[in-house]
Amino acid sequence: MSDKPVKILILFYSRYGNTVKMAEEIAYGAKELSNVSVALRRIADDVPTEVISQNPQWSKVVEDMNNRYPTSSVDDLVKELPHYDAIIFGSPTRFGNMAAPLKALWDRTSKLWMDGALIGKLGAVFTGAASVHGGQETTAISMMFPMLHHGMIIVGVPYSVPELTQSGSPYGPSRIVGPLANREIDDADIKVARALGKRVTMLAQKLFRE
Repeated sequence: MSDKPVKILILFYSRYGNTVKMAEEIAYGAKELSNVSVALRRIADDVPTEVISQNPQWSKVVEDMNNRYPTSSVDDLVKELPHYDAIIFGSPTRFGNMAAPLKALWDRTSKLWMDGALIGKLGAVFTGAASVHGGQETTAISMMFPMLHHGMIIVGVPYSVPELTQSGSPYGPSRIVGPLANREIDDADIKVARALGKRVTMLAQKLFRE
């Protein structure tokens, strides 16, 4: 068995900080196992700064995200993808689909597709919405389509995780953030998120390091 750590990338877009919180819990779950390297990368928002600055609470959230997770350009992120064993993508729902910044990133991966650069890598998703039936499942599934085209192996959350009956779905962790996007993350959300991070890491170790 190789002593080289598996490399996990958690790549996310977050507007109000809720996807960030999930990304951090997934990273925590991944790090429950030894011999793993976890990187978190944030995709830049497509909302102009002058619009965000008109809302003091939103500005504070964005400032905090910028301090902890400075954004990277889409081109730099695309070049980085092949260097990981597993990639976990996160996005809030947008009318039952992934947010435009994440879709824009996928649209720039043609060369990776032609080179087969992501074939065989593990992939997983996480999301969140304002309401109970806010499109979490369709968003999660829509995020899987590009991964299938790239030949990635998709990992979900099994029902052996008891909290899956309270939060998320078999397609991946998801949480309800409320109409003002300010609902606190709860214990079930955290446990499902951590379970995904741990499971992706465990499978990556079996596939790539044994």
